[in-house]
Amino acid sequence: MMMRRIISATTIRGALSAALLRGGASAASSRHFLGSSGIRHGGDGAADVAAAFSFRRRSSSLRPSSQHPLLPLPDPPDYDGDMTSPWDVRGAFLESNVGRVAFVRHGNTAPADADFDRALTDLGRSQSAAAGASYGANELYPYFEKAALCSSAPRCAETARLFLDATAKELMKGLTDEDSTSFAMPTLELDSNLYDGTMQPEGSRLFRSIGYAPLREYLENSDGDDAEAARSVLGGYARSSLDAIWNVLTASSSSSEKAGATAAGDGSGGDDNSGRTLLFFAHAIYLPAAALGLAAAIGCESGGGKESNDDGRAVGRMDLMLDTNTREAEGYCVHVDTRRVSLLQLPHEQ
Repeated sequence: MMMRRIISATTIRGALSAALLRGGASAASSRHFLGSSGIRHGGDGAADVAAAFSFRRRSSSLRPSSQHPLLPLPDPPDYDGDMTSPWDVRGAFLESNVGRVAFVRHGNTAPADADFDRALTDLGRSQSAAAGASYGANELYPYFEKAALCSSAPRCAETARLFLDATAKELMKGLTDEDSTSFAMPTLELDSNLYDGTMQPEGSRLFRSIGYAPLREYLENSDGDDAEAARSVLGGYARSSLDAIWNVLTASSSSSEKAGATAAGDGSGGDDNSGRTLLFFAHAIYLPAAALGLAAAIGCESGGGKESNDDGRAVGRMDLMLDTNTREAEGYCVHVDTRRVSLLQLPHEQ
């Protein structure tokens, strides 16, 4: 009988403890990488891939010419007056073979003395795995291999790990010992600038006042001072998010990414010619702000309008991110190629 070995999706190993993850939130090392891996079925098998650990600093910023009127982005420190058009922003994605960006909220968490230390509950772990096995495997795969962006908070990192593991297991279903197929999984990149704690203390004050609510209730709050503060805080977070995404894209060689897509295409589990999905794991109120900033940058339509795609899921314009209360382990997919937005939702039983 042919032996099967599975290389699990990107894993945070025991050596990368909560203390190490806390170090990821320091100003001295703004980005950390957990090594890329994948799953392989059949063939000669493969050795396990140990998690690599390194960091690098941001090198460039994106100043999009198209921004949402409710979410103005602060100018980056190195801003020289140049602005990038929606056409050029989309071009950078498509040259890197990225057709979608998926913004996923972490799963349910337990209270902790420090916000950073909040960990997933059993429900949160179940939600994260269900997300990877459902919309992860069926709507978003294949993933952009070079990076999955993730807040440095342990709750987001664990959500990402469980999400990727569940995607891998779902893709393995139905394969036999005679099959030989590889499924590539991305490097998990922890970025302290994507942790919502970087927006404190003003972010905490706003959250205590407004709570879990759709993004519009923050940006158009009846209290004018709160609305102005929310636009500043969430605009700053969207700015950091766009920079993180932009750096991933600009660091990716068009030729090498397309070559990798061709090599892995036979095992992608899908036939979407528009490219791969860049994954982004972060926090509740901040997540739709990041998605809205990107949607505006690529020229998505403003205003309302909602329809259903072939699976009955909501798709529409940018108001979808303004008017949806983002639930645990759910989120938004910005379709760069078609300039549309769709909701990422767990199966109803979850």
